[in-house]
Amino acid sequence: MDTRTAKQLIYGVFYLLALGIVCAGIYFALIRPFMRAPVAACTPATCAPTSTAPLAATVAATFVTSPGHDTFLVEVANGSVNFGAPAYDYELDLDNASGVVQAFIPGQSFIYANQNKYLLIPNVAVSGPFDHAVLNITGAEWEASSTMGPGAGIAPGQFAVQNVAANASGPTVSVGGQLANTGIASYVRVVIMVLFKDVNGGIIGASQTELGNVGAGTTTNFSVIYPNESGIDPALNQVIVYALH
Repeated sequence: MDTRTAKQLIYGVFYLLALGIVCAGIYFALIRPFMRAPVAACTPATCAPTSTAPLAATVAATFVTSPGHDTFLVEVANGSVNFGAPAYDYELDLDNASGVVQAFIPGQSFIYANQNKYLLIPNVAVSGPFDHAVLNITGAEWEASSTMGPGAGIAPGQFAVQNVAANASGPTVSVGGQLANTGIASYVRVVIMVLFKDVNGGIIGASQTELGNVGAGTTTNFSVIYPNESGIDPALNQVIVYALH
């Protein structure tokens, strides 16, 4: 091989190396950043909802608890069988007849996968008249049911209510007793709700209390107070328990 051919080969190698470096720079600087990585296939069982669509809420009843104060009983349903919400945000809107919001009350609660439950918003100060109430779910923190677990309530191996008694004294009626955690799980938040009913079983009032850090195997006293409305049948009072791990 003569000297001229050798130089041409060397120049060709350097040219190819330089071209490769330039092309690599263009790829990493201008092309790769805009390329999407492959996305794993998503199914309802593995991917959390991207909105609050699985949650539906209906205001079931409104009770006047004192002048200028109302209590709202809401039915909330989670249509997802694979995901619950350890925290969801809501806004209770008090609307006029045209649907214009006159006032709103924000709050937060929890719900398990495929659960239907009551949400109570008690003793709300109402500054003016309104036509109806609407509850809007404004956000949700989703968690797989395999992690969050099933909903806990009054059931074998979960909770039992003991020594429940109603006592009407003056302007209030109280329902007290003991809540026994008969299971092996502990709970960071426990809601004890009482539905007050008339002789026909119709709900004419509701109230609740909350407990925190209820350990496995523990028993805790509780008391729920409500205005002593005429028509309440103490024998039909219904105690409901909702608990969050």
